[in-house]
Amino acid sequence: MKKKLLSLLLAATMVVSLAACGGSTSNTPSAEPTPTKAAAKNTPAAQATNTPTPTPVSVQEMKFSQAPTVKSTAKVEDRLPVKTDVFIEQVDANGNPLEIGVYGGNLNLLGGSSGWNTSRAMLETIIHYNTDGSYYPNVIKSYSVSSDYKVWTFKLREGMRWSDGEPFTADDIVFWYEAVHKTNFDTKADWTALRENDEKNGDFAVLTKVNDYEVTWTFQNPKYPASFIENGDFKWCWAPEHYLKDLIPHSVWAESTLSDEEVLIKAKEKGLDFEKVKDLGKQTTYYFWNWPGIPTLNSYVISTEAGLNNYKGATCEYLRNEYFWKVDANGQQLPYVDKLVYTMTTAEGQEILLFLSGKLDVIGVTMDKISSTLADAGDSADLRTFSGSGWGTCQITFNYTSTDKNLADLFAKSAFRQAMSISVDRNEVSGLLYDNFLDPGQACPSIGNFGYDEEWSKKWTEYDPAAAKKLLESCGLVMGKDGYYDFADGTDLLITFYYVADSGDDKTYTVLKNYWSKVGIRTDAREFTREAYDQKIDNNDWVASCGPTTSIGGLGLNDRPAPFVPIAEAAEWYGEYGTYYQYSGEKGVKPTGDFQKLVDLYNEWKATPDRSKKDEIALKIYDIHKENLWSIAYLEGIGSYKLINSKIHNFPDNLVSADLYQYDNIAHFWTFFIK
Repeated sequence: MKKKLLSLLLAATMVVSLAACGGSTSNTPSAEPTPTKAAAKNTPAAQATNTPTPTPVSVQEMKFSQAPTVKSTAKVEDRLPVKTDVFIEQVDANGNPLEIGVYGGNLNLLGGSSGWNTSRAMLETIIHYNTDGSYYPNVIKSYSVSSDYKVWTFKLREGMRWSDGEPFTADDIVFWYEAVHKTNFDTKADWTALRENDEKNGDFAVLTKVNDYEVTWTFQNPKYPASFIENGDFKWCWAPEHYLKDLIPHSVWAESTLSDEEVLIKAKEKGLDFEKVKDLGKQTTYYFWNWPGIPTLNSYVISTEAGLNNYKGATCEYLRNEYFWKVDANGQQLPYVDKLVYTMTTAEGQEILLFLSGKLDVIGVTMDKISSTLADAGDSADLRTFSGSGWGTCQITFNYTSTDKNLADLFAKSAFRQAMSISVDRNEVSGLLYDNFLDPGQACPSIGNFGYDEEWSKKWTEYDPAAAKKLLESCGLVMGKDGYYDFADGTDLLITFYYVADSGDDKTYTVLKNYWSKVGIRTDAREFTREAYDQKIDNNDWVASCGPTTSIGGLGLNDRPAPFVPIAEAAEWYGEYGTYYQYSGEKGVKPTGDFQKLVDLYNEWKATPDRSKKDEIALKIYDIHKENLWSIAYLEGIGSYKLINSKIHNFPDNLVSADLYQYDNIAHFWTFFIK
């Protein structure tokens, strides 16, 4: 099984050409940054596959059709945008042609209490990402930017409609911006994508309606792609004015004439029962897909039937959006599947039993359950692998801004970090903790991700306790009579690792401790609740971490820069250096040396509009990480794995799981069909 999964991950590294994504020139922006391959270092991703090219389709000659269960009396042509603006789905996120599907059936999914859980199968956003990091306009027809990067233009799809049939126009963007977002009715007014200088308190961009299907965003200073269109938080910029305009009180929006009490009453009349305006705003304009009656642009809309319309309920259903604006290459309106049915489980492991009994069609599964579950399922199940974005498993890091000078000086020495790395037998660790499922590895980009470097993945991974002792002595440590190293001034060396309760890191520490002890490193561990742990990190009151809650690295700077660069109170590995950046030097510790180089390169990266140059700068940041290895990982990164009903078609394999890609959303559930 391990070899099979490894081959799947290797296949995921092949770069595909996704220029055809969307299926027609109407889905290609006039000024989209050119997708670039991740330079020579992204081997073996530099090898292109021979992905079949979809047969070109002529939208003008296309005849549209619909699912037989559609209840609307309006013709399918009248529920879609004008022909030139219809979105034609032809390829998946890997660039492979989609099968032409058949209508019908339900897709049974696992429910969850998180407001985001249901969005993964249906959420439609400004742009969609492909597995190779390229992207294309999605809800919007196209975008462009002025030569000085101060004016961004969005063009919409003429004739596109909300799920209740009302027109979707530029007015819905203006309404969202002025009444919902800038007022903080959605509680998300700190999106830096729409602020000057990428600051949460910067001035808002000026939004101008050009016509019913075009708007511009104007900034005083250049706003580059990474800060705007590529921004992971800037997922959408619209709200149904016709439905929400009487749900915003004057206390929030100056143009409203309604009191808080009047708004809450009107909301209740629409089935939206909230005690506070703040809760009403966040749920109806940020988690809107979870509330019955609210029009959306998504492929599915939550049922209005009592007992089936609570996303936290035992069973919740989402029905086909009959005004969905995408079709397949044959002109069939998507989605194919009639509805999504979410079932909440009540006991640990119950989802596997439900899957085997056919009551769930897709489940996430841990490595240790894959082989046995597939064996039990036989031909009725298939495996889908998502490459992870994490930089290694069994990760540790140290407090480089520790107030204990002896510890801070020791941690700063690369020889010490190398000793901590090579003192551990990674093969044994894999056997003890993961049944030999994971290979030895290091804290570096996973196979298939930008910047993957085989040399980096093997750095300091050889098991050599004798060499580890020599390295420790080169750091000035002195072996004591008790068999453990002390500082040269006679002070005991004790490294206390902090970890979060119920994270499993207690088991990791127990295994690693034995190896460190054998080379003379005395360690201890302390367990905290997540809240107490975070407080210790924020107060700089810690020594080392086993299983840092924000581990080093990830998918890339576009996704989340904070794990790569000390720019916030976010990742443990850079301690108070990040605090210094976040508070403009008023708090924290001023970074020096390579830590400061990371910050300088990041600022250069943000100010660079050219995609290929941005990649070059990002790789320089990666080089610094490779040189220093501030965090140590002992095993390769873990991916994520899903078991699916083998009757499901168009569920791609070898995807990438990451926040920037909306996790499972990259699979494009609206193209699935059951056969």
